[in-house]
Amino acid sequence: MTVHNLSRAQQAEARIVRLTKLHQALSALNQAIRHTESEEGLLDLVCRIAVDLGGVAMAWIGAVAGDEGQVRPLARYGYGLDYLTGIVVSVRADLPEGQGPCGVAFRDTRSITINDLTTSDITQHWRTNAERYGFCSSGSFPIPRAGKPFAVLNVYHTQRDAFDKDMIAILDDIANAVAFALETMDHERQRRQAQNDLAHSEQHFRAYFDRAMIGMVATSPTKNWIEVNDAFCAMLGYSRAELLQRTWVDITHPDDMPHSASIWDKLQSGEWNETTFDKTYIHNAGHPVYAHVAVRAVRHADQSLDYIVLLVEDITSRKHHEDKLNRLAHILDESANEIYMFDADTLRFLYANAGARGNLGYSFEELQHLTPLDIKPRLLPEYFTELIAPLRRGDTEFITLESEHRRSDGSLYPIEARLHLSAHGGNPVFVAIIQDTTERKQFEAQLRHQATHDALTGLPNRALSHEVLSRGMVHAARNETLIAILFLDLDAFKNINDSLGHECGDLLLQEMAKRLTTTLRQEDWIVRNEGLVARQGGDEFMVLIQNITSVHVITHIAERLLATVAEPFFANGHEMYVTASIGITIYPFDDLDREGLLRNADVAMYKAKHAGKNTFEFYAASMSAQITEHRAIENGLHHALKNGEFVLHYQPQVDLRRGRLVGVEALIRWQHPQRGLVAPDRFISIAEESGLIVPIGEWVLRTACAQSRAWQDQGFPVVRVAVNLSGRQFRERDLPAMVARALKDTGLEATPEYLELEVTESMLMDDMEKTIVTLKTLHKMGLRLAIDDFGTGYSSLSYLKRFPINTLKIDQSFVRDITHDSDDAALAAVIITLGHSLGLTVMAEGVETKEQLAFLRNAQCDEMQGYYYSRPLSAEAMTHWLKTSHHLA
Repeated sequence: MTVHNLSRAQQAEARIVRLTKLHQALSALNQAIRHTESEEGLLDLVCRIAVDLGGVAMAWIGAVAGDEGQVRPLARYGYGLDYLTGIVVSVRADLPEGQGPCGVAFRDTRSITINDLTTSDITQHWRTNAERYGFCSSGSFPIPRAGKPFAVLNVYHTQRDAFDKDMIAILDDIANAVAFALETMDHERQRRQAQNDLAHSEQHFRAYFDRAMIGMVATSPTKNWIEVNDAFCAMLGYSRAELLQRTWVDITHPDDMPHSASIWDKLQSGEWNETTFDKTYIHNAGHPVYAHVAVRAVRHADQSLDYIVLLVEDITSRKHHEDKLNRLAHILDESANEIYMFDADTLRFLYANAGARGNLGYSFEELQHLTPLDIKPRLLPEYFTELIAPLRRGDTEFITLESEHRRSDGSLYPIEARLHLSAHGGNPVFVAIIQDTTERKQFEAQLRHQATHDALTGLPNRALSHEVLSRGMVHAARNETLIAILFLDLDAFKNINDSLGHECGDLLLQEMAKRLTTTLRQEDWIVRNEGLVARQGGDEFMVLIQNITSVHVITHIAERLLATVAEPFFANGHEMYVTASIGITIYPFDDLDREGLLRNADVAMYKAKHAGKNTFEFYAASMSAQITEHRAIENGLHHALKNGEFVLHYQPQVDLRRGRLVGVEALIRWQHPQRGLVAPDRFISIAEESGLIVPIGEWVLRTACAQSRAWQDQGFPVVRVAVNLSGRQFRERDLPAMVARALKDTGLEATPEYLELEVTESMLMDDMEKTIVTLKTLHKMGLRLAIDDFGTGYSSLSYLKRFPINTLKIDQSFVRDITHDSDDAALAAVIITLGHSLGLTVMAEGVETKEQLAFLRNAQCDEMQGYYYSRPLSAEAMTHWLKTSHHLA
């Protein structure tokens, strides 16, 4: 045998030895896998078997560690382990360290063998280290796990060509055996975890099942109970043993059986898997138990029914409560009253009964977006807040109010409300019980009308006319105006009744009522609620005219009334002519007593009849003289302005705190060539009626402005001049323009320090929106504005806040008796407080005594004017007064 043949025989024998060892290693590994429970121990064992039994020099198993893709050893064994500390292996294909056998085997999940490490290109990166340890060949075998790359078994041999296909196959089997062992460990670990979880879950479920507050039961397809918990037993009054001997049919209320059977059939057939429903059981004691039930079917793999689980909640108490609420809701809906509940904070409606929804025309969904203020158009928010404040504080249990509700179509109807503060779910709510008072109001109005009006003519009767007269006298006394009472009696009315019958007489009285009312309306008295036509009885009527400032007006109206009565009248084919006699009396000239005035009017009426009828007579002869006087003054006024007969006097206005002059009020006087100095109360009202007040007022303004400018030029300190505007003048459209012209022509600056315009309280209440526009225009011009005679009118506080006013002047009628009349003192104090609360200066007029002054100072009044300091002075006297530089104590 040659040497060559001997070498080949030795190689074959060595190969057989290696394969034998590897088979032994695979067999040993398979045996060890069954006894190894640790993953770490398994991998370490594989490396040992590969070296000790497989005949390789070194073996290691590596897996990817971290996000960088580097392979770290999980187990290693054999010769040259330091080789692993000097190399870097990766699974990333973009790195040189990842292009070796281990990286390719991991990425491609295929075996890579190198039979000559010194010549292979893919091992060039590790060649030097491999030569140092004498490694000549290597193999890398992937180990998958759960279908994904997990690790690589790497083996090294000191001989070249150590890996043939048989050896590779055995090493692949070893790697696959490791993969199988790892998956087996994973499955076993998962199985044990599942067993633990199941045991834990069953413990929890049993604890929950036994201790649950609601009923939990399971029933079989045969309707028998499989399991019941304590809560379900207690709910129905049975022991567990008693229930397990029954079916659910045995404890179901007969009325509930059809519904329960239908649900059971659908669950058993597979049509339903779960549902919820309300059910009625029968308690062991015999009474019904109402429950809410949730059911779920548990099925076999073939979808046949295994058992049914039920969760049962006892809702008996809730059902009884709901029944009570439903009965209550039915009662509330049947109520004729409107009943609401609204949130105490947001005021949004929370409930409205059928009566409320029907009356208002809203659905409940629409009402939920509304508040009581939305359906009470005349109820201001601030008033409502004040109204319910006692309920919030607990001062009272309820409050009542009368108001109006607005329907969804905009129509209004009267209501009476009773409000309570209650609780709803722990939150405060208001409960309102509303009564529609339309019929009651109509009935009350009908009764009032019947009690206060004449049935034949519909006019106010004697009682109502006397009541109106009494109220009018109080108002006239306060405002120093006149009231005219006219008694009108039809002449020869008895002849018409006697000749044509009472039917014609009644028709005549009805026609006269219409004519008299129409005439007074045409004169604008009834429209302004200042006139009244009433039937006193028989053929006698009373005409009441209020707020008169001139007797001339009375004469004019009396003439119109006589004329309208005298017009022909047709009834039942008859043409009739009737006249009337009118008696007139004046308050307060003729009497201060109502009955005295009525007697006076009656006397004057008979005077008219005796004077020939179809005429009117005043109660006193002095009235005729007054009419003559009125006409003479009116004629004289036409000449006075042209002839320069008017003069201005100035009354000082004093700061009560500092005792210094703050201004003067310009007051007109008439220097009549025959009558001498005429006071304004003698001619101002006549000038107003005739319209002459407009040019006179402009003259006053221009003269006052010129005088103020003259005082400035003479070097006096700033003197504010106050000028009164008349009602007629204030209503002029070009008032602001006229004031601007007067300021420009006299050279006076338009500032609050130089000019103040005074208007009366009653003027402001006439067309308030227009008034506000005029006042704001004057205010923007830089003028100071004052309300004169404050307290004598009926101004609204809401409007007063809107007026750009600087000063309130307390009327002298309050100041006159302020030291001994508690009412006047209280009113004055209220006006001062009111003015200060609005940021206004308060001035008192007509201060004449030291005691009045002391009271006003104590009440914190700001300014005053009156005889106590000075009477009105002529321009020359006022100039002298200024020169003396008075410091007023």
